[in-house]
Amino acid sequence: MEFRLNEYHRNIPDEELINDVINTARNLGVTSLTVKKYSQNGNFYSSTLIRRFGSWKKVLTLCHLDLKNHSFRVNASNDDIIKDVIRVKNIYKKDTITRQEYDAYGVFRGGTLFRHGMTWNQILQMCGLELNENRNISNENIFAEIERLWIKLGRQPTTTDIKNGASIYSLNTFSRRFGSWRKALVAFIDYVNADESQGHVNNGDRVAESVSNVQNGLKDSCERSVAKHKTQREPNLRLRFKVLSRDNFRCCICGASPSTDSTVKLHIDHIVPWSKGGETVLENLRTLCSRCNLGKSDLL
Repeated sequence: MEFRLNEYHRNIPDEELINDVINTARNLGVTSLTVKKYSQNGNFYSSTLIRRFGSWKKVLTLCHLDLKNHSFRVNASNDDIIKDVIRVKNIYKKDTITRQEYDAYGVFRGGTLFRHGMTWNQILQMCGLELNENRNISNENIFAEIERLWIKLGRQPTTTDIKNGASIYSLNTFSRRFGSWRKALVAFIDYVNADESQGHVNNGDRVAESVSNVQNGLKDSCERSVAKHKTQREPNLRLRFKVLSRDNFRCCICGASPSTDSTVKLHIDHIVPWSKGGETVLENLRTLCSRCNLGKSDLL
């Protein structure tokens, strides 16, 4: 199974983009659309339209859609941001705070704070606070974060998602390491598709051992054959992502998905249980939510 990035949409006529937003709203039976709702149901990513027209508010205006009940916090001044970051810092009674700590009590959305590519360290510096963003992040940790975002969103993450605070890392973290967000995605896909030993079992190497036990003149008895595992019990990141993507990031039993319910946690389950000799290979793995996984029996 091989994975590819979504098509990079370029040179799409403005009219086609606008009409797609209008048609998406019409098909959903609504008078307005959020960025998240359009990204889940439209033919293009909201980031494509925002880059083209400047803001989501402008997109909705061009489409003659309702602007009510939207929070367009794009005009916050640096003073507003500084005051709010310091306010949150005082809640924690600490000398500095992390981006995740700010998200818990902050007023502004990530898109406001991280406009113009500002990193969290730059925001802290602007506020006169101690820097705390860790730059010594391994590639594997970055790939794990991309995987987490992909699972949570149920689709390929975009720069808009990162700017809006979906990731624990800033957009600059990905750009510094790989050159751009797009190149970070390419590196992740290459990593997932790389050849690996886990996930492939040579049936010819599968062996079963019988042990004879003779004691005190009793008849010989052969113990039951026990299949030796050829794979580790826990799938690695590559195999996890392949299973999740194949199953559309949904539970195979109830259909639950983190993209529609943030409380859903997805697990990778062995169809033939590990305790019964099942191997950690693509064909023997499936996606289950935590509820279905805990509720199922380990029996074949």
